[in-house]
Amino acid sequence: MNELAGTKELIFDTFIELTSTLGYESVGMRDIAKEIGICAASIYNHFEAKEQILEFAYAYYTKHLYDNRKPAGMIKKLIETASAEDIVGAMTHTFEAEDRKKYVRMILITKIIYMRIFQDPVANAIFTESKKNSVEYVTDILEHGVKIGRLDPAFGKEIFADVLVSSMVIMGVEAFANPDYVAGQLEREPKILALFTQLLSSSLTAGSLGQDGNK
Repeated sequence: MNELAGTKELIFDTFIELTSTLGYESVGMRDIAKEIGICAASIYNHFEAKEQILEFAYAYYTKHLYDNRKPAGMIKKLIETASAEDIVGAMTHTFEAEDRKKYVRMILITKIIYMRIFQDPVANAIFTESKKNSVEYVTDILEHGVKIGRLDPAFGKEIFADVLVSSMVIMGVEAFANPDYVAGQLEREPKILALFTQLLSSSLTAGSLGQDGNK
């Protein structure tokens, strides 16, 4: 994937901004050129067609999707002694970053994917795979909690992971519609996270156990 710079970067950013607002079908090369203030022919020096810009957006998204997600090993270490609130907070992640351009791009492309999920097989595949990956990530961490004796073996790990990730997606549909969104902005977000915290807390022991089941 070629790096973004100069006119190409401006074209790309204008495309995802217009597309996330107006919809893919409503945005043409002339619209992008008009917004930037260049002739439409100049765009073809960087992208052969509108479809190629969309493909570039999808590639950018998949490349950076997990940049802010903490490594599973780090959370597994955390689950050994941390509170349920800290564990739940660590397992969820946002696109927040010091790189403001990247942050806004990820939000806008997320919105485009959500808008096209039922009509674009690529968008659907990206959404499906990312949700599956996130569920597996959370489940893997919870399984470690069971293995070391911190989490009740009867706890529904897969169900908890699936509902947690699904809730993040649902909230994302609303939150990511606003490029100025920051974590915790939605009024119901703390309440939902508190519910998951309560569910996890009810199945946590006071501290970790060794690999052989002894403290």
